[in-house]
Amino acid sequence: MNIIRNLLNRYVYQDWNIAIADIADDLSPVNIKWMKHSYHDRWFADPFIVDETDENYIILVEECMLDTQKGRLARLTVTKDDCKLVKNETILDLPTHLSFPNIIQVNGQTYMYPENGKARNTKLYKYGKTVELCGKLSSLPLADATIFKYEDSFYMLFTIGENCNGNILQIYRSNQPLSGYISHQEIKFDDNIARRAGNIFTWKGHLISPAQVCSHNYGEGVSFQEISFTGDKIQLNEIKRLYPPTKMYSEGFHTFNVFGDKVVIDGYRYGSKFLHDLYFKIRG
Repeated sequence: MNIIRNLLNRYVYQDWNIAIADIADDLSPVNIKWMKHSYHDRWFADPFIVDETDENYIILVEECMLDTQKGRLARLTVTKDDCKLVKNETILDLPTHLSFPNIIQVNGQTYMYPENGKARNTKLYKYGKTVELCGKLSSLPLADATIFKYEDSFYMLFTIGENCNGNILQIYRSNQPLSGYISHQEIKFDDNIARRAGNIFTWKGHLISPAQVCSHNYGEGVSFQEISFTGDKIQLNEIKRLYPPTKMYSEGFHTFNVFGDKVVIDGYRYGSKFLHDLYFKIRG
């Protein structure tokens, strides 16, 4: 069984990695530097830059161990000049799968609200040298949730419906950043671009919400959706789609998080696309 598992991990299943890039005028990631590391028993995805020094970026990620196919959360120290992993710290490891370690700053304190669907709720953690459980963001298992404050008046939380890779976006609203979210609006897309791909950012004076394209496969690419308001209701207008920007990780990417003038992305590949397709064809 160990031999079979190792072969599946090496040739059939997805192999993810993260990268730092500049942002071109059309939102495309350019001058992409994929992270260099020596691990063969895990992969990294869902990156969020949480801090930086003169030499390094500090990045929160999902770290998936191949032997269990279960994600945990790690803090990576990655050099700016050559994108080399120099430090890897596990910051949260639970019996259930963890991913999408999103963060929000409130009154100078950073909080983390990762995805943990098997827990059937969404917990809130104080982030620092360590992470400390401090409550619940929601009693619902919010997948790939992202929060933003609208014009210093109220908070909006974007997440997805029961079909995680489907076409229905759920929007919640609260007057407080860390609690009190109630259902506010539902947006239905024509195809599967409801799942969020990172935090909302400003581009050329427009609010942009990145989303995952999952119409044919999970994490095919990223949909950029401009946010506008009619009263307190949101409209999302897709302005662009991007697909894998390099040949190195050419099968898909599903995270686009802006940090200053940089963006952190992820991407995946297969050890053998032929064996991947053959395996899943046999399995049906």
